[in-house]
Formats: sequence, structure tokens, C-alpha cells
Amino acid sequence: MDPRIRFAMEFMKENLDKQLTLADLAEKVNLSPSRFSHLFKLETGDSPARHLKKLKIEKAGELLETTFLSINEVMKQVGLCDKSHFLRDFKKTYGVAPSIHRSRCFNRDDHTRQPCYAD
Repeated sequence: MDPRIRFAMEFMKENLDKQLTLADLAEKVNLSPSRFSHLFKLETGDSPARHLKKLKIEKAGELLETTFLSINEVMKQVGLCDKSHFLRDFKKTYGVAPSIHRSRCFNRDDHTRQPCYAD
């Protein structure tokens, strides 16, 4: 994989709470936004925006599985502000609403977290 794309992907992971733009990412790897977008899609099969959204939703799922943060706090941690879009995208990824996903990861009998897998 092109090292610039690998760097951009790591940068995305490390900055999920920020509102990163295509221009921001392209600037980090010294490419024009259009060239960066083209190269990113060529290397990953996804647009930078789609990849970033996936990372944010996956991180939100992880936070719901491992913390007691509210859904609004989880959204803030991953830099998402539109709750309706978050709920739609989360359900599309995990097949259930965030609250149901969280409840599947919590064993109510012994009050401990259990490994959670999307059904």
C-alpha cells in the first residue's frame, strides 16, 4: 500500500474526534484533494469519507461494548454530531440500534462485560 495512504489511514484512526476534511487529509500527505481521493479509492476501494465514517462507527461500537458512556458521549468521542445519521449508520453496520448492541454485550447476571459480536 502507498505509504501516504497508510499514513492518512493511521491519522484518521488517531483523530476520530475531529472533523477531518478531504483537504486536511490531502495536505497531511502533500497531495491535492482530487489526487488523494483517487489514490485512496484505488488503494482501499473506499472513498476517504466512507472509510472515515466506518472507522467512527466501529469505534462507537467498541466504546458501547467497553464503557458506560451515554450514546451522546460516544458520538462526541468519535466526532459525530447528527444523532439521526449516527443511529442509521450504526444500525446499518451492526444490525441493531446502539442501545440494543450495548445490552447484548452486558451480562446482567454477573454484571460483567462479555465479548460482544454482531449477530
